[in-house]
Amino acid sequence: MSDTTTSHLQTARAALDRCQDLLADESPAWAELHAALQSAQRAIAIAEYASDLAVTAPPVEEVEVEAVVAPASEPVAPAPLEPTPLEVDAAAATTEDPAALPAAGASLAERLSEQRLESLKNSLSINNRVRFASLLTDGDVPALLKLCDALEASDNFEAAQVLILETAGEVDWDDEENGGVEFLSLVRRLFATA
Repeated sequence: MSDTTTSHLQTARAALDRCQDLLADESPAWAELHAALQSAQRAIAIAEYASDLAVTAPPVEEVEVEAVVAPASEPVAPAPLEPTPLEVDAAAATTEDPAALPAAGASLAERLSEQRLESLKNSLSINNRVRFASLLTDGDVPALLKLCDALEASDNFEAAQVLILETAGEVDWDDEENGGVEFLSLVRRLFATA
């Protein structure tokens, strides 16, 4: 038996003796009893593992290996290859006009951004509701939602623009950072043709 196994078995015996002492009392300290049992289990598991390693490890035989060295030879570099010119067909050599290629068409993101909206109010995220309310209705989100309902009831985009201008007051519509352009593009999508 290895020294590791022996020492862990001694630790397990000591922990089990401590458990016996604690159980002799009529009202044992349960937490201490659990700790002693856990210590004994851990020591037993380690001892078992160490003894399994000692049993299953086969002895290693040392074998002498003689190195075999091939005689040294000079490396020979291959002769460089001369590049041969490519023969190009005269008809294929003419480049086609890039304008003659068909257009790739709108990307998926572009098509989705131009898709008709069924409801302006439902298309606004919470952040956009707060941002557009601060821009158009002095921060009053319910007033913005009423404006959205009125815009949805408008006959066309021009009538919706007039309603926005009457409600919003002074807004710098040329400033793309404040969100006015984005709001107008959403309103434009309300009246887009499918």
